Amino acid sequence: MSRSIPRRSPLGAIQSAESPAHNGQLAERPFLTHLNLRLDPADATALAAVHRVLGIKLPLTPNTTTAGDDLMAIWLGPDEWLLLADHHQSDALLADLQTALSGQFASVVDLSAGQTVIRLSGPSTLDVLARGCALDLHPSVFQPGACAQTLLARAQALLIAVDDTPTIDITVRRSFAPYVAAWLQDAARHFGLSFPESNTA
Repeated sequence: MSRSIPRRSPLGAIQSAESPAHNGQLAERPFLTHLNLRLDPADATALAAVHRVLGIKLPLTPNTTTAGDDLMAIWLGPDEWLLLADHHQSDALLADLQTALSGQFASVVDLSAGQTVIRLSGPSTLDVLARGCALDLHPSVFQPGACAQTLLARAQALLIAVDDTPTIDITVRRSFAPYVAAWLQDAARHFGLSFPESNTA
């Protein structure tokens, strides 16, 4: 008789050695659905099919996002997007997109097991990121809804501006997550950021 193996977050074992923060928070958003979508943005039929499934339109402007209920579409390139959604939607969302795009020149790939999201929030967020990121993340140029692929402490990362707190979501490969989290803790220790233990189920 087979038994299901409980899911484990790549950062489930990391806990802050510091007291809870007053000036910001650092926490993982584990087990989200990560789908890579590729299609021709000039294909109105494919775009309409995706819109029907997602309920939101894909962002066509570089380095922008569109969001709906528990779902975000993130521009990665002229013909590529990352879809982030609640983990309960993974199988159904993948199947619905594949069905809707059947016969179209398009692809949908589930990357959920290979990536995770770290959320950094609070007034010191941009100062922390500036220690390891060369991008200009000033709110005047990196406003809520913006996204950018970059190197953070030499690790590939996708940054998403969530709100003007500011809150930044950092999408990284699963194998890089402990390193990036440890780097963020070290860079932010003067600001008292906390990293609570992630849920492992």
